[in-house]
Amino acid sequence: MYGIIQKSGMTDMREAELMEQQAVFHDIAGLMAMITRAGRESPTYQRIALYIEKNYLQIIFLTANELAVKMGVSQGSVSRFFMTLGYKGYNGFLRNLQEVVSQSLTGPQRLQLNNNAAVNPQHRRGILTQELRNMESLSEIAQGEAYEKMVAAIISPLPLYLVSARLSATLLPHLGYELNKMRANVHTVTPESPRWETLEVGRTDDCNVIVVSFPRYANSLIHFCQRMHRRHFPFLAVTDSRLSPIVPLAASTVLTPITTSSLFDVYSTPLMFFNILMQDAAKRMPDLQQRMAEIEAVEIENNVYFSR
Repeated sequence: MYGIIQKSGMTDMREAELMEQQAVFHDIAGLMAMITRAGRESPTYQRIALYIEKNYLQIIFLTANELAVKMGVSQGSVSRFFMTLGYKGYNGFLRNLQEVVSQSLTGPQRLQLNNNAAVNPQHRRGILTQELRNMESLSEIAQGEAYEKMVAAIISPLPLYLVSARLSATLLPHLGYELNKMRANVHTVTPESPRWETLEVGRTDDCNVIVVSFPRYANSLIHFCQRMHRRHFPFLAVTDSRLSPIVPLAASTVLTPITTSSLFDVYSTPLMFFNILMQDAAKRMPDLQQRMAEIEAVEIENNVYFSR
């Protein structure tokens, strides 16, 4: 059998106590809801919660001390965090996590995780592996009510505003370029744009707004979203975590993972997400073929692209 999950070292008495303890969560969604609540209690707890959210599969191979070292917090903080969740300690949480993960973990995933635990991979390889995992999650992300609302915003005839700041805003030119080929009235808004200070002044039903926000979360963008929220101006959001400060402000949110174990955050998964989003939107735009043909004709006439 691939990747057998090893039990952590526990006495028979301790193991018996944990067997009597009921699971605090029954699926990954329950885990995420639980750590999100605990993460709001302190910066240290938020740091632990964010790590668990992004690395819960790897955690099943770690002791409490190893987990503390990886997160850069004390082992005491780790123990107190899991006690806050309702466990007697880390081992109770670990057992619960192993039970839930083992129900959905495939053989290849077990092998990969086991290999990662046994041999520390090269850093570059680790980044690539994490990014592949992120992209594999897009199949599940690209469905559901929040995703459908985003598709609806793209195919709507109303003006569409793409809003972001700092590093996250580097995604907007790419997204805006492609969307402008698909439809009219697509605008990018950043702190340097005149609309940054006036967008929320308009009517809430005469445009659609999509906010893109990834760590490190820019205060300027948070303040923008707070202004929109205070004026009851609904907007959709794409961010990476339930703990993102944008989530409680947005009318609807799609969570898209990013890889942060590099000099700069890796945005290939959000780019792939937007590509999938536009593919799904294109299927529902009956006039798109004609628009694309007209744009192509203009580009040929203007000799836009190099040709031999």
